[in-house]
Amino acid sequence: MHRAEICSADDFDTQLRLMEVLRDLGFVADDTWHDDPLFGVGLTRYRLAAAELTVFKDAWLVDVAGPQELVEAVLRGMG
Repeated sequence: MHRAEICSADDFDTQLRLMEVLRDLGFVADDTWHDDPLFGVGLTRYRLAAAELTVFKDAWLVDVAGPQELVEAVLRGMG
């Protein structure tokens, strides 16, 4: 399991970019219960075939975790 901090919880532009990157890479969220265009507080699971990536957001930060190659692909996309 690999983890990377993406941005502060109030950096909405970077969160939107992260959502774009996840979508471009083909990830699909496990849940669609919220209509907010940003991440909800807590843990959201994203799937790409059998692989899973999680995005965690709390009051301070947003991070991603999952297999190293997937986290690195997200970071490259963010770059």
